[in-house]
Amino acid sequence: RGIMTEAVRQICREAFDRFDILRIFAEPFAENLGSRRVLEKAGFVCEGTMRRGVYKNGRVQSYCMYALLREELK
Repeated sequence: RGIMTEAVRQICREAFDRFDILRIFAEPFAENLGSRRVLEKAGFVCEGTMRRGVYKNGRVQSYCMYALLREELK
């Protein structure tokens, strides 16, 4: 239904309006396809995958670096 995508867009819009920042980034686990899709639909771009880059709950996992630049906000 796009609820999370719209929520991400709105919070990013608010952050860019209120703060002197150039980019917002997120680091979802590579296997978390739902979160990755929300970010992509909100305009974030995947800048790369950090293979086996984090240790959590006894597991080594990969994560992705996503970013949204101020001028890319839709």
